[in-house]
Amino acid sequence: MRYLIAETNWTMMTLAAELAANGTLMTRTDRIEDVSHFMRHGEADLLILAADQIGAQGVNLTILQSKTDPMPVALVATKPTPQQIAAWLDAGADCVIDTSRPPEEAVVMLQAVARRALGLPVPQINHGPLTVDLLTRKAHLSNCPMKLSPKLYELLEYLALRPGQLVTRAELLSHIYGLENEPDARVFDVYICNLRAFLQASNGAVDIETVRGSGFRFAARDTIQEDVAA
Repeated sequence: MRYLIAETNWTMMTLAAELAANGTLMTRTDRIEDVSHFMRHGEADLLILAADQIGAQGVNLTILQSKTDPMPVALVATKPTPQQIAAWLDAGADCVIDTSRPPEEAVVMLQAVARRALGLPVPQINHGPLTVDLLTRKAHLSNCPMKLSPKLYELLEYLALRPGQLVTRAELLSHIYGLENEPDARVFDVYICNLRAFLQASNGAVDIETVRGSGFRFAARDTIQEDVAA
């Protein structure tokens, strides 16, 4: 998953460093006024802002969220009062991170908010023999570890979180590279070929389909069977 984080103070910079150390993909800006631009033009699963920026520079959560597809919002504050937390949640935030708590707690809480917005209640994706652990950033096929490069892992995670959904090359580029140093979109043909080679051992239980001229679709036999049954 990718987070959009506004590093408008030292606390936010420290949090961003903690997330980077955990391997989290991030789009980072130090200008609060640029957040709406990144929300419109980039792929992100979660927006992280310092709570003291709400109302500053015209930042309004309702207006921000109206400019793009719904995106969960986490606010960061130090020892917020219950009244402040209630007010921020009423204003549109999905959670409030207290920086006086251990940083490990913040990392897990942020991921929980982001993944639940994608319909995943636990930090693990399961499709037949495929398991993707979001906390350890590891994937297993039939209980055997898949030795994926960071880019291939991100690609697999993004697609596996969206089974049956058409994903364009542009969306994949934005998610994995975050609008920075993007290669030619055709590089994903190579990535997809390599990822399919890893998935061959599933004997068709999971696969990545190419939608000619459009992009890719993650196909999971268990998801297909559920759709048929419904």
